[in-house]
Amino acid sequence: MDRTPLEGSIVPFARRWHVIHEIDLIRLVQEHRHRLALCAQAEAIADALPDRPDDSTMDAFLRTLEALVLRGERADGDYLEAMLSSGHSDPLTGTLLDHVRHRHMADAAAARELVAAFGEADAFDAPETLGHMLRSFFTGCRRAVDFEQLTIIALAGHRLTPEARAILADALTDSLLN
Repeated sequence: MDRTPLEGSIVPFARRWHVIHEIDLIRLVQEHRHRLALCAQAEAIADALPDRPDDSTMDAFLRTLEALVLRGERADGDYLEAMLSSGHSDPLTGTLLDHVRHRHMADAAAARELVAAFGEADAFDAPETLGHMLRSFFTGCRRAVDFEQLTIIALAGHRLTPEARAILADALTDSLLN
């Protein structure tokens, strides 16, 4: 059987990322853990309202929020796209990755609003409004993390090693418990 390599009649490992190992997901899952820790801080602040957290807790929370805003502005999904795309245009892949990008931008916008609200002297004078903002932020952020992990499972399913699949399953289980 004659085959010329440029014809593409046999293309083993046609995907850019044929197998996704746990090492490929470690950085992403670690970033998710940081975001979920921020969500836990936001929830603790909301639960304690109308009381104001101590200055060191508030400063740390605001620094982390500002870092999320910066990451959200820089997040372009290149890493996920490279890992999950098959090298050809697929509407489902494009749509899911667009949803992930949108959720990152929404998280960054909500974080930006919280930073602005906490920058006002009277932010804690309206605990109902502040509580609603905090709860909207951490609920949306948690959903975004879950959606991103589910997107990886949906688009990479059979290419995930058992260990990589276990990391994602554990992360999803942790998000249910928290």
